[in-house]
Amino acid sequence: MQLLRYIVRPLSPWGTPLRSDTLCGLLLWHLAERDGSDACRAEIDAFRAGTPPYVLSSALPLGMVNMPRLRPTPRGLFHQWVKEGVFRDDDGKPRSLFAALQAYKKFRKTAYLPVDIWARHATSLSLRPLLAWFCQQNSTKDKPTQGSSVEPHVSIDRRTNTASQGALFFNRLTWFAEGTAFHLYARSQTPDILLERLNEVGDIGFGKDASTGKGRFKVEKDTSFDPATLENNGPHSLLCSVCAAMDMSALDGWYAVEAKHGKTGPGMSSPFKAPLLLVQEGSVLRRLPDGPYVLEGVHADKAIVQVTQPLTLPCRMVEEDHHA
Repeated sequence: MQLLRYIVRPLSPWGTPLRSDTLCGLLLWHLAERDGSDACRAEIDAFRAGTPPYVLSSALPLGMVNMPRLRPTPRGLFHQWVKEGVFRDDDGKPRSLFAALQAYKKFRKTAYLPVDIWARHATSLSLRPLLAWFCQQNSTKDKPTQGSSVEPHVSIDRRTNTASQGALFFNRLTWFAEGTAFHLYARSQTPDILLERLNEVGDIGFGKDASTGKGRFKVEKDTSFDPATLENNGPHSLLCSVCAAMDMSALDGWYAVEAKHGKTGPGMSSPFKAPLLLVQEGSVLRRLPDGPYVLEGVHADKAIVQVTQPLTLPCRMVEEDHHA
C-alpha cells in the first residue's frame, strides 16, 4: 500500500491524544453506526487476515516523525567521541564531557525529530551522528502552539441517572493556537475513501468529552508530500503508531512499552476494557511481533477487539564504533 500523509487541523480542544489505535477504533465504530455491524466485522476480519484496508500513524507535529529509540552507548565509547570533538555547540565549539552528557539527557527526552533529518539518517541510523546534530541546534524555544486546562465534572450514578454525591473529578484538556496542525501518515489503497472517513469521524470527535464537542478535527491531503523520501531505507522499522499482538515473542529491537486502560464506545453496560500492553511510537525494531494485530478478549463482550496495526517507516540500524 502506498504511503500517504494527511494534515490534521484541530477544531476544538482535545481531551485525549490522537493515537493510532484510538483513531482506528473510531473509524470502525463509525462504520458500524453508518453501515451496520456486518460491515464493521468484515473490516475487522480483513485486519485479522493480514490484509488491512488501511494503516494509520499517531498524530505528529507538523514536519516531524517520532524520535527513534536507539541503543545506549558504552561510557568509554561516549568519552572517546567527546575527546574526538564529535559533539559541538551551535557555534561549532567542542562540548565538554559534562555538556555532552547534558545534551544527551535532553536528547533522550525529545519526542520528535524533523522529517528531513530523519530522511538524512534513516539509511544509517545510529546515536553518534544524530546526537552530533542535536548538540548543534539552538536551544531557543519556539512559541508554544498548545496549552492545557482542567474542566470539572460530576460522575453520574447509572442507576438513578443523577449526580453521585462527592464524585467530583477533573479532565485535562489540550487547547491549540490558531493554525496549529499535525501530520498523520497512512497506508491505503483507497486514499480518497480513507480521507472521507477520517473527516466523518473528525466531525464526531474522539476521546474524552467528545459528546460535548471535544476532540474534533478536519483532515486534508498533504499535496507536498513525496513518499519516495521515506521509503526503501532499509530492513528495520521506525514505529509511528502503537503496536501489539496476541503473541509478542518475536518482537526484537529497541522499544518502550506502556499499559493502556481503554474504554469502549457508548451503549455498553461496562465501558472499561482490560489493560493493554502496547509498544510505543518511536521504537526501532529489527522485527515486529507476528500478527494479526487484533487483540482479542479485551472486554467481557467477545465481539470487542483492539486493532493495533503498526505503521512503520523503513530504516537501517548500524553498529556504533569509534570509526563511525
